[in-house]
Amino acid sequence: MSRNSAIVLRIDGRMLLAAGLTLMVLLVLVSFSDAPLAQKAQESYKDKLNIAETGGGVSIAASADGKYVFVAGPQGVIVSEEFGRTGTWVQTVKLK
Repeated sequence: MSRNSAIVLRIDGRMLLAAGLTLMVLLVLVSFSDAPLAQKAQESYKDKLNIAETGGGVSIAASADGKYVFVAGPQGVIVSEEFGRTGTWVQTVKLK
């Protein structure tokens, strides 16, 4: 007593075309968009841009669009002109 099972898939041509077009549009959107970039931790941050003290805090300010980020501490001020991305920080003021 053997049973023969069969799975039948019926694919409508219009549905297949719509799925293909949707996939193509998504691929085009992904290829032209700015993908999120992973940031690597700065290993020598403490040595390069040390503006904070052990007991002192820092203040952070940003422009309305978030492009310019400023960090001020007891020992200086650093600024980023690229939304705070790693590698874009520059020390503008060094206090004693």
